Amino acid sequence: MSKDFQESIRDIKHNRPLVSVQDIVKFIKKGEDYLKIGHAEMDEQKEMEFLQGIILSPDYQRSYKSTVKEESSIIESLLVGIPIPEIFLVISGENDIQMRHVMDGQHRLNSIYRYVNNQFPLKNMDILKDNPLFDNKRFSELEKKDKIRILGSHISILEFESFGNPEVEIELFKRYNRNTKPLEIQEIEMATYFSDTSKFISKFINELIDHAEETRIFNKEENEKDQLFKIYNITKTRNNKQKNHQEICVILNILENGLQENLRDGVMISKNFLKSKAEKYKKGEDECLEELIFKFDEFNKLLLLISRQIEYPFSSYMIDEQNSKLNKFLLGIAIVLAAINYYFEIDYSDQNVVSVVRQIIGFSPMADPQYKASTTNIKNVITHLFIFNKIHETNFDSLRISDDKKDVISSLLKENEFGIKKGLFNKNELSFYK
Repeated sequence: MSKDFQESIRDIKHNRPLVSVQDIVKFIKKGEDYLKIGHAEMDEQKEMEFLQGIILSPDYQRSYKSTVKEESSIIESLLVGIPIPEIFLVISGENDIQMRHVMDGQHRLNSIYRYVNNQFPLKNMDILKDNPLFDNKRFSELEKKDKIRILGSHISILEFESFGNPEVEIELFKRYNRNTKPLEIQEIEMATYFSDTSKFISKFINELIDHAEETRIFNKEENEKDQLFKIYNITKTRNNKQKNHQEICVILNILENGLQENLRDGVMISKNFLKSKAEKYKKGEDECLEELIFKFDEFNKLLLLISRQIEYPFSSYMIDEQNSKLNKFLLGIAIVLAAINYYFEIDYSDQNVVSVVRQIIGFSPMADPQYKASTTNIKNVITHLFIFNKIHETNFDSLRISDDKKDVISSLLKENEFGIKKGLFNKNELSFYK
């Protein structure tokens, strides 16, 4: 445990307000609305509308699985005066609107929010189950005095100020969730490294899910959003949503920074990306999100073009269409596609774009039958693309190295002089990098 960590853990700042259920419901509504609005739509006046909102259902939290009986028990406690266990919140930033996310107590807050919004009736209560005033009643069906009793109840909140050292928050998050189902690594990082960029990724995923569901229910004709839903292999389940979030973090990091050889795998790339954006968010600095969204839109344009010929551009079919086993999303291919988008200018009007992109993927570790190490190790991706196959020196029909990336590639190769030296290793010796 580092000295910096020890000092930070001793310097945790918090307060314990008692907050009425009525105010909690209002704060949760602010948080729900905050997650739905895009970064570009957020001017100062709009931002103030979300002051001290509570982000109840960010994607790092578990999917909501409480039964109506469990939810009813929470409401029953409010009605009979049994104290609700303390809720733990963390302020997400220092110089912003003090948006708070839930460290512990999501199910309690969700039960209250859902009930006040008439989303379930009270059922199977232990104390009030035979009382006709409450049994099978929604909030709107309660008597006025009972509505007031619920809304006027107070809950203790342990509210942490934004942590200077994110590792402290990770440690607390682990401790407070130790006796429940362990959080995934990406869930913890999404909670700790909150930012407008992370929010954009979650919003992108959720919008694709909602749109696909709407298309299915109303039997609408599929459009680009539905195609992207398939391309990114998006699903509703918690673990897969965390995986989708992590994969998009990796893609965005490469679209913004290119290939960075010190990042050995997708987990590290995602963590570094989220951490860097969270640091800017907490300091009120520009995350360059609008520029990144533009790059991401251009990247998705390439994916949609590829999907006209190959339904799943991140799949194993990009390497071999005859492969009997279809893996719809391979992160190693996503890394190469993002790198192509970063280093090359693409002529979308050229009919050979897809074949050229597949040719470059064929130069990557993904397509090397002798390669046995990680296909997401960036140093090895650089070695295959730029050292073994020299894609920056190859004339492609529909792609050319961007002028502003030539010096970037030169610097990248200088950093890899050890591997460039002739005779030092060959393709079969790539395990040296493991």
